[in-house]
Amino acid sequence: MKKVFMILAFYLFTIFAFHLNSKLEGRWKLIDFTGFTTMVGSDAFNKLSEEKKLDAIQGMEFVLNNTFYSFQKDSIFFTNAGPDFSVSEKKGKFLLKSDTLIVFESGKVNPLKFFVSSVNDSNLKLRFVRKGG
Repeated sequence: MKKVFMILAFYLFTIFAFHLNSKLEGRWKLIDFTGFTTMVGSDAFNKLSEEKKLDAIQGMEFVLNNTFYSFQKDSIFFTNAGPDFSVSEKKGKFLLKSDTLIVFESGKVNPLKFFVSSVNDSNLKLRFVRKGG
């Protein structure tokens, strides 16, 4: 009985992972980043001159408008847009472990981890998982 349960659990996990993987396939645009919201509400931001605030906001808008993620099978291609108005193209591999997206960026040792809050046809919501958490 225990063996049957283990096989069934593995089978269900595999179906769930495949279903989530197939929902990720395609191109996604960054539309929100909570770090920006936190920064704009900070004391440090409020102490900036109006010119510096405008520069920071323009940098944030540039990042939002130029950051994309494309999932294809087990590969991920993405842009890394910076507030200094630079864009670099990156690639790597990814895997899903339950509700956690793990990205192995080419040339990097440590993977990036994200909790998949939700995914549907139009939105992919991720939350960055900090080291140790």
